[in-house]
Amino acid sequence: MPFTYETTVDASPQAVVDTLTDESFVRAALADLGAQVKDVTVDGTTTTARYSVPTTGIPEAFARFVGDRVELTDVRTWTVNGDSATGTVLVTTTLFGRDVRLEGERRITPGSTISSTGRSHVDAPFVGRKAEGSVDQLAVVVLGKEAATLAARLG
Repeated sequence: MPFTYETTVDASPQAVVDTLTDESFVRAALADLGAQVKDVTVDGTTTTARYSVPTTGIPEAFARFVGDRVELTDVRTWTVNGDSATGTVLVTTTLFGRDVRLEGERRITPGSTISSTGRSHVDAPFVGRKAEGSVDQLAVVVLGKEAATLAARLG
C-alpha cells in the first residue's frame, strides 16, 4: 500500500535541500524521533544515516517479535533543478533474516511544497502485506515529525 505526505515550508527549494542535507539537521530530526544515531555521513546532496528507533507505535502483533528497537539504514539523495528539487529515499532493515525496504520519492516545488510518496516491501510470507501497511503508516508519522523539525529549523 503506497503512502503520500505533503507539507509546505517558508523557504526556497535550495534552502530546504541545504537544510535536509545538513548533518546537524539530520541528527536533530533523528533525535526528535527518539532515534539512537550510530552514524551520519553527508556527501554533497546525499545523506546516509544508520540509527535505531523505538518500536513504539507499531502494531503489537509485530512489536513483540521485533523487540524494543529496530536498526535502520536511511539513504536520501537530492537534486536541485532551478526552482524545484527531487529526491529519492531508501530505508532498509533486516528483521528475522528478512529484508524490509521502504523506497520513496520526494519533490519540492516552487513555493516549497514538499510532496513525498513511497512504498514499503516486507519479504515475509503471510504477514508481508500487513506489515507493509504498518511500515507505510509509520513513514507518514516520520515525515510529519521531520516536517516539524524542518519548519523549526527554517523558522
